[in-house]
Amino acid sequence: MSSSAVEALADAPVPSRSDRRPLPWPVFWTVLVAGLLALGWYVKEVLADRADLLHLMDLGVYRIAGTRILDGISIYDTPLAGHTRGVWEFVYAPFAALLFVPLAKLDGNPLVLVGGIGNFALLTLAVGAALSILGYRRDLRLVVASVPLAGLLLWIEPIRETMAFGQVNILLMAIVLVDLALPDSARVKGVLIGIAAGIKLTPAFFVLYLLFTRRYRAAAVATGSLAATVLIGFILLPHDSKTFWSGAFADPARVGVPENPSNESLRGLFARSIGLVGGMQLLWLACAALIGLACLLLARRLSFSGRELLAVVLCGLATTAVSPYSWVHHWVWLGALIIYLLYASLRRWAVLTWIGLALTFAISSGGVLMLFGADESSILTYPSWDHLGVLYHNAYIWLTVVIIVVVAITELVRHRRDRHTSPEAVSAA
Repeated sequence: MSSSAVEALADAPVPSRSDRRPLPWPVFWTVLVAGLLALGWYVKEVLADRADLLHLMDLGVYRIAGTRILDGISIYDTPLAGHTRGVWEFVYAPFAALLFVPLAKLDGNPLVLVGGIGNFALLTLAVGAALSILGYRRDLRLVVASVPLAGLLLWIEPIRETMAFGQVNILLMAIVLVDLALPDSARVKGVLIGIAAGIKLTPAFFVLYLLFTRRYRAAAVATGSLAATVLIGFILLPHDSKTFWSGAFADPARVGVPENPSNESLRGLFARSIGLVGGMQLLWLACAALIGLACLLLARRLSFSGRELLAVVLCGLATTAVSPYSWVHHWVWLGALIIYLLYASLRRWAVLTWIGLALTFAISSGGVLMLFGADESSILTYPSWDHLGVLYHNAYIWLTVVIIVVVAITELVRHRRDRHTSPEAVSAA
């Protein structure tokens, strides 16, 4: 495929199902070579330092939750490990604990396979779904390209951290993307979003996204799917379900103190900089609501104009930002953002997109700096320098705000341009 065809593909809105195009060969071979090199180097590092890069600490805690279910012990009354409040407490819905029951029978190498290879397989699935949302043909070329592209994303800090801890974040992102990659006519659209929200509540934000984009049936299906997970929890785990839904789900203290340096959320930014006492708590809530509403309004416009992946990514980032507590590994949607920016950068002279891609990668990368002799894996962990730490220690938050502002300005300019070039405006002139 010629370079001009590649540029046209990047500039065009997402095609309909019948007009899907294959991944361009130049893109395919570039991704294949770069991605396999990135994947190979990552595997080399894991084999050399598995204790740091694939310790699977959180997966081990999920295993404890599954064991407690089998033993008839509450998963909420006491921490899963140790006795410290806010440390190793189970913070997911009861339905999630039921899904962790099979882990109770795993240990050693089988557990490593689930945490390592299993999470990478889910990351590959998420990449394939994202490419599908962009309008690429669901063929063997897309499947093959998804593997090395997932390999590239292993150098994004939140994804790297999720792999290391054996966390569920990639799983949640993958099933949300797979759901949204389905055609709107699919009767099952919304089921996976409901299941994701039944595991961890934050994906419920995508139900609002479905409502804002007028996909009412999918929103109803998602709501019904979520309700089904709650009902299953009450049937099989009545005590724990009562504990969780009567207030434990809304208790951020179960995760830890908000000022924890690893709390990369808007609430964490407030707690570390100006505090959350009195009016500051209300200010945080107002800012969180503003970000959420702005995201949904922009996402609706993006979706209606065929830029579905950017709309979905915006929702994923906003959800993580406004959550009361977001660890670094919760920000896996930065990986999906990288995919979108790579796609958008295919246009000739897309200078601003190239700059945005470079900045996003610099902010979200993990392990890359150490390849060049740095002591830190990510800019988030660098010591504060002349009070500038408030910027780079909260880089994901600021990046999300900048993205929302840039998208809002771009859409305003696009709206004014379209209004002045409409047939009515031309005839009036």
